[in-house]
Amino acid sequence: MRILFVITARGGSKGVPGKNIKMVGKLPLIAYKIISAKKCKYESRIIVSTEDAEIARTSKEYGAEVPFMRPEELATDSANSTDVILHAMHWIIENDSAHYDYICALEPSSPFASYVDLNHALDLIVEKDADTLLGMKEAEVSTRFIHPLDLNGGLSEFYHVIKKLPSVRRQDQKREYTMNGCMYIAKWDYFMKNKLFHSEKSVPYIMSAENSVEIDTMLDYNIACHIIEKGIIDFNLWL
Repeated sequence: MRILFVITARGGSKGVPGKNIKMVGKLPLIAYKIISAKKCKYESRIIVSTEDAEIARTSKEYGAEVPFMRPEELATDSANSTDVILHAMHWIIENDSAHYDYICALEPSSPFASYVDLNHALDLIVEKDADTLLGMKEAEVSTRFIHPLDLNGGLSEFYHVIKKLPSVRRQDQKREYTMNGCMYIAKWDYFMKNKLFHSEKSVPYIMSAENSVEIDTMLDYNIACHIIEKGIIDFNLWL
């Protein structure tokens, strides 16, 4: 079984300037996903899709390929991530004679999916014969308590929903899950046909809160650094 890992790493982050090559502990952010993919037990090719020369240089330093520079139209704030993945896949089809069974998209902003997670997730999608797999975490807040403000900026919509609830105790709430951005896996042919990492035959790979940290702001960045510095996650997984 062969896997194509595509690490998407656009330059120009506004929330955390220079995010993808910013140091988190002893590694630049993008290195976490590169090293995890390199240590995965499945035969694979690892490419980074970027338009940024410094990200490309750092990616190569840690062992990923940057066989093309991403077109500028796919490197804007409004660029669709699906189009970025498809661009990489079409490049592979045109330039690589090897056949790939699965596409795995990795985002550097969710760094703490180790090679152990990738191995388990790929084992799972194969075992379940699923079309797709998504990295997931338990939601911190139930959707029963997420509503828009009313037209006056007040909480009447919360009131009308919550007053009907039989219980609001956390232990009585049904567990809910959301994507954590750590990994998106699909059968190659399924993604080429449907252009989606979602399907009726999709399975979750559920991860802990600390492994699911997603860096979009400086607060997130400082939390990620704290997790590494305090040994909350075993850094040896990336050595």
